Amino acid sequence: MLPKTNKSALDAAWRFFKGNYALNFGVIAILIVCNLLGMLPIIGLLFIFAYQILSLAVQVYFGRVVMEATSLEEVEERATQARIGDLLTNYLQTAAGAFLAFFLIALVFFFLMGLVISTSVDFEQLENGAMMQAQMMGMLSASGFMGLLIMLTGMYLFYFFPAVLGEVIKTDDFNAAFKKVFLLFSPTFWKRCFNKEYFVLILIWSLIVFGIGIILVLLASSIILLPLVLVGAYLLSLYNAAIYVFAAELAQE
Repeated sequence: MLPKTNKSALDAAWRFFKGNYALNFGVIAILIVCNLLGMLPIIGLLFIFAYQILSLAVQVYFGRVVMEATSLEEVEERATQARIGDLLTNYLQTAAGAFLAFFLIALVFFFLMGLVISTSVDFEQLENGAMMQAQMMGMLSASGFMGLLIMLTGMYLFYFFPAVLGEVIKTDDFNAAFKKVFLLFSPTFWKRCFNKEYFVLILIWSLIVFGIGIILVLLASSIILLPLVLVGAYLLSLYNAAIYVFAAELAQE
């Protein structure tokens, strides 16, 4: 495997991209089409799901390349040998299993959030202005507490997210990928992630992703620079996939 550093991940993403421009631009084009079709009424939701699954399938493919490669030259060589269908379909089952697991977690999460907020106000007791004001203050207080709880929980789980995705990348089928996602809630798995090497990797990665994200958002304000934004976002997804693999490995050490 390549050195488990952010520089190595960035280099691998770039070498894979430049190793086969036609391949990567073809994948970008297909993802853009899925994203645009997602705007259609009714059936658009299917294309949104397809976009998410295909995007994850590409990351799994590249993550496997990084996991198996021993040099950047090998990463570039693997790109020259790959076809568009390989990136999009070789690990489609893995991507679909992980997507379904994350989707179900999100549904439960938002359901609980809505339940807490909705029960913070008893609308049957809104008999006068004073009572309404008191109830509204209670709702705002509950919403604020829930918002803080969501933020803290999200920040905590975000730390383990890369390693979880790295474990998903190692799987070969729908069921295994689905189950690996729930490592996100495993205290045993959390313990494995609390080491210096993992912490440094994820800290630098989060800063890089945040910085690049801001740059891409600013560039997206100009339609002329939109192609650059799309390429940048694709390269960022490859870089993320490499980090996921490194994170999973560091969580084992």
